[in-house]
Amino acid sequence: AWINDWCVWGMSLLCNPIMWQHQHTYAHHSHTNEIDRDPDLHHFSTFLRVHRQFEHKGIYRYQKYACFVAFAYTFVVFGECFWIPLDMVQTGTLYGVCEWTDGKRPFRAIATILHMAWFVTLIMVVPFFNASSAWKALTCVIVHIWTSGLLFGIFSQVNHLNEFSLDADMNHRTSNNNNNKNNIIIDKGRSKMLRYSWAAAQVETANNFAPNSALWHILSNGLNLQIEHHLFPGLNHSHLHRIAPIVEQTCKEFGVKYKCYNSWSDLMRAMLAWLDHLSVEPSAGKQ
Repeated sequence: AWINDWCVWGMSLLCNPIMWQHQHTYAHHSHTNEIDRDPDLHHFSTFLRVHRQFEHKGIYRYQKYACFVAFAYTFVVFGECFWIPLDMVQTGTLYGVCEWTDGKRPFRAIATILHMAWFVTLIMVVPFFNASSAWKALTCVIVHIWTSGLLFGIFSQVNHLNEFSLDADMNHRTSNNNNNKNNIIIDKGRSKMLRYSWAAAQVETANNFAPNSALWHILSNGLNLQIEHHLFPGLNHSHLHRIAPIVEQTCKEFGVKYKCYNSWSDLMRAMLAWLDHLSVEPSAGKQ
């Protein structure tokens, strides 16, 4: 455990490591795509509507344009390193869906705040002391934040945000039907294992792409095998390809939908189609 606690600091230029362990390692991996439990669904609510249950805002009509989605993603790293942890420190939660328990642990609470200060100093202040002009310094700041944010966003968000994966939330997976085991709504065509299986839910809320491509495996740091990553988060991504055929066969055996796209672009188109669908203000009886 201590190795993971220290190694996560290798992501310091992409996210706040302390926050990441709550936001992603715990909450997202435990409650993937559940709107009232998964903080990852709430990151882009300022710009993007990714779930049916988000109230429609005027700005969401622009998410049908790929360039607007790309613009929203440019803020990912700034949000993960500063804006989101700042709100977490102030409120004690992540969007009100995940409690920041490390706030009660002085060392980790202080480390969270120090990381925010370090990121702002290194990325947003130091360039103004080293560059020959303020414009060059500002350019360096913007290029770093936007480039890292865009790259991080397009590889981390596409794996969960499309119609089938988001609808796997099934209205919080709750129902007023007392005869429904665990109060879970099962849509037609869904595996009945979603009634009780965490693993089935992980499979149906995630997507793989280009599973046999060494290039995409390297570029995505193994996130092209997102299903296996969610089922076995402690397994090094270099071994995910070894278990992928077994996972796929097991899913077929138990009737769990295993979604694998031929390429990253196919998966990206599926995500953009979903965002386009949600860009329209819902009317009575729709969405």
